[in-house]
Order: sequence, then C-alpha cells, then structure tokens
Amino acid sequence: MLLVTFLISCVFAVHGTKTTLHVAEESDLNSLIGHAGNNVLQSLPESARSDLVYSMIGTGEHTNLVKLNKQNGNLYTAELIDRESTCGNRELCSINLKVALYSSKASYFEILDVEILIDDINDHAPSFALDSINVNVPESTPVGTIITSVTAIDRDSTQKHRNVTYDAQNTEMFGLQVTQTKDNVPVASLILLQPLDRESREAYSVLVSAADGGQKSESSDINIDITVTDVNDNYPQFGQPSYNISVQENATIGTIVLTVTASDEDVRDNGRVTYGISGETTFFSLFFMIDKYTGDILVKGDLTRISGEHFELEIVCEDHGEQPLSSKVNLTLSVLDVVNNPPMIDVNILSGGGGRTSDNLTALVPESSETGTVVAFMSVTDRDIDDNGNVSCSVSGREFELQDVPSSGYIIVSRLPLDRETTDKYDFTVTCIDAGAPPLSSTVSITVLVQDVNDNAPVFSKKSYFASIVENNEPGKQIVSLLASDKDLDNNSRIRYYIQGKNLDFAIDSRSGALKAKRSFDREHASEYEVTIVATDSGFPPLTATTTVFVSVIDVNDNAPSFKVSHFQFFVLENMPAGMKVGQLSATDKDVGVNGNLLFSVTEGYKNTIPFIVFQDGSIKTSETLDREEKDRYVFQVKAYDLGSPTIVSTADVTVRLVDDNDNAPVINYPNKENETIVVFSEKTVGSTVAVIQANDADDSGPNSDLEFSIVSGNEQKVFILDNTFGTLRINKEREIQADETFSLRILVSDKGYHKKTAETKLNIILKYVDDTRQSDGGPRNAMVTTSVVAITVVAAAAITTILCIFRRNAQKKKKEKQNRAQHIKQSQQVVPIESLIYKPVATKQVTFTEEKELKKADMTSSTTDHEDLDNMELYNSTGTSMFTNSLIECKTKMLMDDCSDDSDCGTNYDSGKGGSYLDVYKLNRMRNLGYFGPKRPPIEKMDVMDII
Repeated sequence: MLLVTFLISCVFAVHGTKTTLHVAEESDLNSLIGHAGNNVLQSLPESARSDLVYSMIGTGEHTNLVKLNKQNGNLYTAELIDRESTCGNRELCSINLKVALYSSKASYFEILDVEILIDDINDHAPSFALDSINVNVPESTPVGTIITSVTAIDRDSTQKHRNVTYDAQNTEMFGLQVTQTKDNVPVASLILLQPLDRESREAYSVLVSAADGGQKSESSDINIDITVTDVNDNYPQFGQPSYNISVQENATIGTIVLTVTASDEDVRDNGRVTYGISGETTFFSLFFMIDKYTGDILVKGDLTRISGEHFELEIVCEDHGEQPLSSKVNLTLSVLDVVNNPPMIDVNILSGGGGRTSDNLTALVPESSETGTVVAFMSVTDRDIDDNGNVSCSVSGREFELQDVPSSGYIIVSRLPLDRETTDKYDFTVTCIDAGAPPLSSTVSITVLVQDVNDNAPVFSKKSYFASIVENNEPGKQIVSLLASDKDLDNNSRIRYYIQGKNLDFAIDSRSGALKAKRSFDREHASEYEVTIVATDSGFPPLTATTTVFVSVIDVNDNAPSFKVSHFQFFVLENMPAGMKVGQLSATDKDVGVNGNLLFSVTEGYKNTIPFIVFQDGSIKTSETLDREEKDRYVFQVKAYDLGSPTIVSTADVTVRLVDDNDNAPVINYPNKENETIVVFSEKTVGSTVAVIQANDADDSGPNSDLEFSIVSGNEQKVFILDNTFGTLRINKEREIQADETFSLRILVSDKGYHKKTAETKLNIILKYVDDTRQSDGGPRNAMVTTSVVAITVVAAAAITTILCIFRRNAQKKKKEKQNRAQHIKQSQQVVPIESLIYKPVATKQVTFTEEKELKKADMTSSTTDHEDLDNMELYNSTGTSMFTNSLIECKTKMLMDDCSDDSDCGTNYDSGKGGSYLDVYKLNRMRNLGYFGPKRPPIEKMDVMDII
C-alpha cells in the first residue's frame, strides 16, 4: 500500500478505464473470471508490459469473493459464490473492484474499474414447506369449494429461473386453480369438482408438483391427503317392518322377550342409535322395559298379574347426530296364562331412608339401635285356594327374624346388636312357600345398611412424632405431616387438627394435618420444641385424640467464630530456639458439630512473612530464632474458621513483643589495632586525662548495653586510674622518671547484663621524660604541655556535653513511647492480665530485711552478677510463655499507664517496653537474691515489694 501511495504521488495517473466480466454462481474455487484490464494492455508499449504490476485498491462489497494475480492481472474466484446469498432476488448482481496498474520502468500508473457480473443459474428447485398435508372435508361440501392452498418457493434470484408452474395428479374429483399474490408469488388452490359421499369413499390423495422455468427444470412435490368427514344424512333402518310377539305369564323378571335392531350408515354419533317406546303407558312400564342401547325388551314385573293382556306400541330408534334422525316400527305384545300362581310378597320398609332398588329392598338402621328394632313390615297374598293358598315364610341368616302380626302380616326385627365398624351391610332373603303340590314359593331380597354413629375417636398413626427443621427457615415451612384416622364415616370421620393451647411458633393445617413453622427458628436460642396436637372429628358430640410432636432444630453454620479478645498480645524471649510456644489463641462458636469446630491459622496476607507458626489448635510457636535487635515486635492477623459449609471466618490482631537477651558483646572503637599507642609527658599533673576508651553495645538500652570499663593488667603500680562508667583514663599519682617509660595496659569492657559479655583491647602509653633543668627548652615545652591539656579538656567537655544531650533526647523519646504504649494498652485487651501470671519457684532462701538492704546495696555497686541459670528465674503465664515477675510486670504496667513520675525508679530506667531494661535486670537479680525463685518462696511483704520496685 505504501508503494502504491508513493507511485500515485510521483507518477502521472490515468483513471476511467472500465472492464466488465461475467462469472456464473457456484463456479469452482480458483475459476478464471477474466483479465482486469486486457483492453488497456493493447495501448501500452512493449517496454512497459514486462514490468506491469496489478494491485487491488480498497475493500469494496463482496471483494472477498475474488482474488487478483498481481503478475498477470487475472481474476479468480476466491470462494464459492452463491448469488442468492450475495444479492438476494436482485436481477443485477455485481462485484465492483478498483485495480491499480503500474510500471516502475515506464513510470506508468492507471486505476482500472472492474465490474464482475454474477450470472444466475438454475440451482434451486421450487420447494414446499411440507412434504405432505392432511385435510378434512365434510361430505356436504359444495362443488367449487377451495379445499386447501399450497405455495412452492424458488430461491433463484432471477425471474426466468423462479417462474413456478403447478400440476396435479389423481384429480377426477379435484382441480387446480393458480392465482398470484400481491408479491407475484403463484399459489395453487385445490378445488372440489364433484359431490362427496363418505359412505361411498372416505379418502382421496392428490399429488401436486411444482416446476420452475429454467432450461434445466427443477421440481418438487407435495402430497395432499383428503379425508371425507361424515354428515348425519342417513336415517336408522329397522331389521323388519313390524313385530308381533307373545310371552307366558310365568316368565321371570329379566327375561328377554324380544330384541329389535336398527342400523345407520353414518359413523360415530351420527350412526350410534338408541331405542325407546313411543306412547308408553305407566301400566306397561310396570311389567316391561326396553334397554335403550341393545334394543332388548325385558320382563320387569310379575306377569301373572296381567295374564291375557295385549299391548299395541311403537318402538322408536334415533341416532345421535347434531340434528338427530329417527325411525319407528309397530310392536304387538300378548301375555299368555299358562300356570298356577305362587305367593306374592309385599314389603314396606319402616326404617328411615329405606327404599326399593330394582329387585331388592334397602333399609337403613343406626348401629346404636337396640335389639328388636323393627326394620320392615311384610304382607303375603296368594290368589290360589286351599293348600295352594296356605303360605308360610322364613328369613335367612341369624341377625334378623320375622314376628307375626295377627290378621295383618309380619314385621322384620333385629336379633343382635349392630356394629357398623364390624359389619356395615346385611343381605338376607324372605321366602314364602304355599302348601300346594308341587309347592310354589316366592322370595324377596332385603338389604340392611347399618348407619354410622360417632362411637369411635380419632387415632393418630403414631403415639408421638419426631421431626426436625433446619434453622433460619422461611416462615410457613412444612415440618411434618400428621395423620389421624377414624373408623366412623362421613362427618363422624372428618378430622380437624388443632394445636393445644396458644402457640406462637407453629401452625397446623386443620384439614391436612401439615405442621408448619410460623416463624424462622434460631437453634442457638432454642434447639427443641414440644407441641401437642389435637385431632377432633366432626360428629356430635365430637370425639378427640392427642399426640405430641417433638421438633428438633437442625443447626446451620450461621454464627461466625468469636475471639475472646480482638487483639492478642504475647511476649517471647529473643534467641530462643525455633518451636518456642508464644501463646494460645482462643475463640468460641455458638454453632454445634462441624459448624462449631474451630481451626486457627494466620491470614493469607501474613503467610510466609512472619517467623511464627499458627497451629490449627490455636497455639503459636516460633519458626526460627528471633533477634530483638533486628525487630522488637511483630504484628499480624490470625483467623478462626469453622468447618461448616460454607465456612465462616473471623479475624483478630496479634502483637508479639520480643524480650531482649544479652546476645551482643561490647565493641571497642578506641583503642584499636591501628591506633593503640599514645605519648604522655612526665610533667602531666595528677588527674590529667590521658585517653577516653570508646565502645558501644548493639543490645537495647539498659544493663545489656550499659558498659563498664576496667584495667585488667599493666597498671600494677597504679600509675593510671580508669573511670569505670565513662572510660576516661587519668594519671593517678605523680611519678618521677629519668628516662622514657612504657606501660602496656590491657583494658576490659563489659556490659551489665545478667550473663555478661566482654571485650578486651590493649593501650600502650609512653611516659615521655621531660628535663625541667633545661631552661632553654622549657618555655616551648611548657607551652606545648599547656596547649595539650587545654585541648584535651575541651575535647572531654565536648564529649560529656554530647553524652548528656544524647541521654536527654533518649529520655524524652522514652517518655513519648511510654505515653503511646499506655494509650494502646487502654484501647486493647491484654491476653494475659497481671493477676493471671503463675509463679514458678525454684530455690529457697530466707533473707532478713537488713540482709536485703545489704544485698540491694551490693547489687547496686557491683559490676558483676552471679552466673546462675536464667531458667531458675522464669515465670510462666497460663499458656506456658516465659514472663517477668509480678512485681516487675506491675512496675512496667504502672509505667505504661503513666502511673509513675519521670524521676521515679520506674521512669528512670524504663526502656519503652522493648525488652528488659537495667531496672528489669536489677529487679530480677534482687528477687533472685531474696529467694523469691525458690521452691518455698517466702511471703512477699509490703516492704519487700517496695524494696524490689
């Protein structure tokens, strides 16, 4: 592109030449379309043709479908071209390109316009939406009605290839009518040409084909299945024009006298018929009936009563169409008298609710009825005479019996108590037989239904229910479904459920017995509930039953662990080996089970950044040896998390302070190996400063860094004296010499820690002889001596002033740190309060008050201490961490709380809480000397404590 731009700016450009090419859609990939500018090549000189380069300019629409050979200018298909996807239904579909033609040798450049026309091919056949369709057509449909319409769509883009025509096969009854939509889409409609008759033919199938107008025609088919639906256009037809029958008087009830049949050529409801009797009289219906579905005429009553009778009737048959059609036929029926008559039994039910059903009688008797309750009254008649009319009756079963009513008949009464829950129905027969030869008899069937009485209380399926619900539930949550049953019926067994007494926690569905929560439960508030449920039936009077539901509230992890304090503080001695226990974390969780099981760890931000290990049980131990001079305290965050799902985490802050250990020896800066010799003139007076020993200690301020100076050897004649506090070396006494004299002093520097650390150095002093008799030289020498003395005095004064300034600044700094720490302690809770310290005695020693004073004086003046094992002086808190003594902690606490003045013993030696100060070590030594670390520690008197503090 940069090359083309450069040529455009430097070469004369020709524009406006256009080339039109054609390509057929669906051409293979890399098919040659044509040359981009063949007509231009004819006008170019031969020299320019050899160096021509073609390049496509810009990215027009659909240019991705073609590609250009830059060397010869030929255009090829880059993708499979689908005209319908590219241009839709446009008649003209083209790809417009701009091709740059240039030559560097001939300084020629021209832009060619190339239009590629995509020619449509007949690559799409007309297609229907479905392969087949089903159409229901009533047989009454008029000729000329459009049955259905179908449309075939051709996706070709040019009109000549999508000119769809239709054709139909199997069209004796149907024809095709083609119309155009407003979008010029041809639609084929199927038209009825002849009347339909379902009874002659009920289904047709028409195949409709659609073809396009291409040279190579494409087509597709759709099958139209036509079902002719029935119309009620046929009357029922009887099997014969009339019926004439006779029946004997002794025909039993249920005997089929005649079966009439009729048929209907229609289907379904239109062809389904039922039968009836037209003009049926009440008298006829007492003895005969017709089954409306089968056409059976049956004996319904005792025909002996109508012996010799004749009946003229019409039987009607009707279909079930929307507009029913019916037919009639005549029936003549005669009853023939042929035999003698059996007794006739007439039963009247006396119990309430009784009635007659087809061929038997039904009586209703409450189960609470007493023995002898009257069920029914029965009368017996026989039209015969003599023995043929002498009738006797009996009852089957043992629950009921007949009692004679003179001149009237019989009553049927109960013989035994009735219990509906045991037997709710009794079926028995009454038989009456005459004394004729052969005897004739009659029977009647009676059913006694025992009516329910509310004599059974509800019974729960369980004596008590045990259920559970997860806490934090939604109100309305179902807990358990109670079920009670009642052997009674209807209202007597219709049970309602209630909660006994007033209950604000639970509700029960009175119909279903579902016990639900009225509120959300909190297991930490209450874990169990007891609810008494009452079940009551709806009888009168109602009967009840009770049960107890024990509901357990299941714990969920909804309580975060709670640390006992928000900020833990622990102390640990420096230089202790790894694995030293620092302290113990403690937290609680109101949840139970795994939800209340707690583990501890350091929070993610402090992992691998602190020299401590927080174990899962909450114990904290060192992971390495600690050095207070590198860092005096560590602040980090710990977390307690439960094992519930999801886990809930709480955090707390932990501060671990390092107690100083005397782990650094003094370092002597002067004298040293490079500078260990000085010259002193013999005329120096007693008290004159010879040198100042310079040393420092890396331990924290206090006895561990408080230095003492002494001369070990080389000063046997006591010529010099060394200030053991400031390290100033002075002349101790006058010494007359006649020649130069050299002294080699071995200087010892030690700290005041419990386990002292020391350093030694050597100082060579050359005492220079000065001859006072030589007056000529006396003036200059005396002047030099005077000058040296003045210079040394000035240096000493400056050093003392500097030391005093440093002490003053340290005192102010310690006072400020003390105030800050006191404020911090007020704001946070201490893990180990002073009163919780546990004293660990080791050795026994009784000391009087006088001895105590002497020991105190000896401790204050002596530069050495007994090198006993420090373990004999350890105190422990409840977690096993080494601590200071009660008195020492009390003193520190007073200092932190600003309870002691700046000029008191506490304030003078306080070291800002960073470790054991001079006062700490002194007091530890003092308590050790008093015997307070022995196995039988003497009682601490007020005077002892005051002396120690």
